[in-house]
Amino acid sequence: MDSLSQRHAAVSAPLIDAVMQEIAHRLPAARSKEAQAFAAHLLERVPAEDLAARSATDWAGLALDLLDRIRVRLPRQSVVRVFNPNRQEHGFDSTHTVLQVATDDTPFLVDSVGMAVNACGHLVHTVIHPIFLIERDASGHVLSLATDAPQGKGKAESVMHFEISRIAEPDEIEKLQSTVESALDDVRAAVADWKAIGNKMLEVADGLSHSPSPLDAASIAEAQEFLRFVVDDHFTFLGYREYRVAEQDGEDMLVAVDGTGLGILRGDERSATPRSIKSLVASGLPRSGASGAIILTKTNARSTVHRPGYMDYIGVLGFDASGKPVVEYRFLGLFTSGAYMRRPQDLPLVRQKVETVIGRSGLRRDSHSGRALRHILETLPRDELFQANEAELFEVAAGILEL
Repeated sequence: MDSLSQRHAAVSAPLIDAVMQEIAHRLPAARSKEAQAFAAHLLERVPAEDLAARSATDWAGLALDLLDRIRVRLPRQSVVRVFNPNRQEHGFDSTHTVLQVATDDTPFLVDSVGMAVNACGHLVHTVIHPIFLIERDASGHVLSLATDAPQGKGKAESVMHFEISRIAEPDEIEKLQSTVESALDDVRAAVADWKAIGNKMLEVADGLSHSPSPLDAASIAEAQEFLRFVVDDHFTFLGYREYRVAEQDGEDMLVAVDGTGLGILRGDERSATPRSIKSLVASGLPRSGASGAIILTKTNARSTVHRPGYMDYIGVLGFDASGKPVVEYRFLGLFTSGAYMRRPQDLPLVRQKVETVIGRSGLRRDSHSGRALRHILETLPRDELFQANEAELFEVAAGILEL
């Protein structure tokens, strides 16, 4: 045990012992053992100063209330509850509003729930997040509960207790609960489909070699390398959908292809996208003689999974025999830190743009200005390098160099 753990144990042990005694007083022996194990694991990593801020009676009430809340949960569904606790009804009190969540343990949960809270305009004051191994029957009732793999027969479940800024209005409580539930649905869909989305990108990359295209072989190879680079842990995939060009009212429009949605874009493709993701490409599809098959931009919808911010959008175009775009394979997600940390000369597609800008400048590479231009390009935000076309990138870099 490290010194920090030893300090926590020394400070917290008396209070946790008192919590165990309080639970023993409240429950018959047959139920007390499970509840005590649940409470001990729940409080294990709560900072000592936070433990000291509540009485043993309140901690026991909080643990028993949360345990009762998670006793029934259907497969692939989340338990979400937002309320203002009082000691008479819930067994503990708080000046904050409480958000309780129980769901299958997956990546991105705590971050995504915290984002949902912030999106509703509230502040998080406390997060308690233990993982339990829970065995349930077909109706979702708890059969056994353990805190580590050797003892547990069930599946890992995340149990979360958030305390947030006080919410007085019932409508605001309902809004927060709905927002959290929606975020958890997105997490579940994205995690379930991320591998399938990555495989789809590899399939699209391979298909570029065998499909009609106005691009030369070198451009196709560079596009393929970029897509394979993305799949190699440089992109957190959140959604995918295929679009085809179809004529509607005399105008070419991108129409979603039924049954192609994955991740957060699952669902009825015939309806408006449930995440309000506007088509960023339909009005600006390149025509015959397009210079590239890849579109890199940002959506106008913020991510509800993993980290906040507008989602990254990778569109891969397919062409007909005349070189006209007729299909778009649309991938949504977030570039990883590994992608942002790469040097521009190590990023497929980006390195081509950088070389074009340097060549267009007319500067010798070993001159003072040539080295300065290369430094500017290497230190530009990666989003600029991904999204700007060669002309835009030249204007930006040249403007900085003049300064």
